[in-house]
Amino acid sequence: MADLVRPTDDGARRQAQRLFGTARHGALGVIDPVNGAPQVSRVALRPDGADLLMLVSTLSRHWAALEARPDCSLLLGEPGPEGDPLAAPRLTLAARAAMAQKEALKSEWLAWHPKAALYYDFADFKLMRLEVSHGFLVGGFGRAFELSRADLENSKGPG
Repeated sequence: MADLVRPTDDGARRQAQRLFGTARHGALGVIDPVNGAPQVSRVALRPDGADLLMLVSTLSRHWAALEARPDCSLLLGEPGPEGDPLAAPRLTLAARAAMAQKEALKSEWLAWHPKAALYYDFADFKLMRLEVSHGFLVGGFGRAFELSRADLENSKGPG
């Protein structure tokens, strides 16, 4: 089978940076520490340089999974209202979760997610930094690209 991954070019970088830089939520993939099965959760995100911030409750299953094993993946991008969802661009990221400075980043988070003001200060909510190592962009049918962290560093997000 031929390798269908194309050489990464400026067009792919721009498309990935748009998906990354506008991400307000995504699908977080982790490994459940109890049964070892993959688990996916929808999470709120905020771009911060080449990383993403994520507000997470310590009562959630993905919190326990990240505590046990901080390696995770994220899927960014939503299909449009019409057409084939498999033709829509999407970006998969490999990341490692670490604690972030919740109080120092409060105003930035709330500017991106104003409704989170209702629960941001709850004791069970922690702010995590998802340190992105690399990514994989599907830019549409027949358009796949491997991306380095450097390819994402110039995102147009708020960070």
